[in-house]
Amino acid sequence: MNKAKLILTVASALAIGLSAQAQTDTDLLAETTVTAAQTPAWQVCNETSFSLRLATATTIEGKIQPKGWDKVHAGQCIGIKAQPGTPRFLYAESSPAHRGGVREWKGQMALCTSDEDFKADPNIGCALQDMHMRAYLSVDPGEAITTLVEIEDFGNNAATAGIQRLLKDNGYDITRVDGVAGRRTSRTLNEFLKSRGLASTISTEEQLAALETAAMEGIKDVGLTLCNKSSNSVWAAIGRRRKGNWESRGWWSIEPEGCGQVFTETLISNDVSYYALQEGVLDEDGKRGADRLIRSVSTQPTQFCVSDSRFSVIGRENCGDMGYKPANFRPLPIDKEGVVIELTDADFAHGSVTGLRQ
Repeated sequence: MNKAKLILTVASALAIGLSAQAQTDTDLLAETTVTAAQTPAWQVCNETSFSLRLATATTIEGKIQPKGWDKVHAGQCIGIKAQPGTPRFLYAESSPAHRGGVREWKGQMALCTSDEDFKADPNIGCALQDMHMRAYLSVDPGEAITTLVEIEDFGNNAATAGIQRLLKDNGYDITRVDGVAGRRTSRTLNEFLKSRGLASTISTEEQLAALETAAMEGIKDVGLTLCNKSSNSVWAAIGRRRKGNWESRGWWSIEPEGCGQVFTETLISNDVSYYALQEGVLDEDGKRGADRLIRSVSTQPTQFCVSDSRFSVIGRENCGDMGYKPANFRPLPIDKEGVVIELTDADFAHGSVTGLRQ
């Protein structure tokens, strides 16, 4: 039986989703062997610095059945029930507790998912189950251990790297996420545990869980939260300047009367803009009408590139030459930690061609 590693590339680290041009964001690396006594039929291990949730799809009675979600902290492994030698698929994404947006580990196999815990019926289409599709990675059926990694291969130091990243997400002065358990990491971790009334002797898993919970509490008041007060579903995208480069990414789906935090970093001195589409209405024949575009509110709107499907684009010039479409984004204030914006029917204008946000 084999062990393989799935690596998050630079492209996927930027986005909640990628366009078709950048869908292949995993590499299969070196293999090693394990015995059947050491592991269940299929084991998924997290050697990244992120807390992840996993959706898997295994073969049951000859049909592929997706289900999720399983939590896997940095440095942990979980066993997945899978019949030996049968097709299986995997999708993973980072916890929203981490600043900078959700990262994905994925492939090109479109299968059902839901934002909440789910178990898809393989005999019914995703839409009829109120689910959407994600791009799962096809895993070698003979593989005993599938390991998720970053470009920085933390290996056995993944748990330490995970603690460092979550300390940084909680606002502590952690300059490097390197997996090295130095004095600064230990001192800062003890400071965090003391602030939460936790003993320094709790397990690493408990430490990671407490750090993630605290990061989730703190992240609510920063960045951009969009609330959909319109009559139909809204799809959102953001554009920003990051490390000297312009980038845009999307789409986030927000149902009527729902809210979604689409940017999770401070807006102070951060050049960030947003864009949105209102989903067209279904007619009596079940055909969806054209989407409505968000109105420009600036005489000089900021233009970024968007795609018909989930996307992450570096650069904002010559969108058409790169296979994307230009769109006018609304700028956000740079003197606030975060803002909450309500979108109503009045925020959207004429329709566009359908087909976006697949």
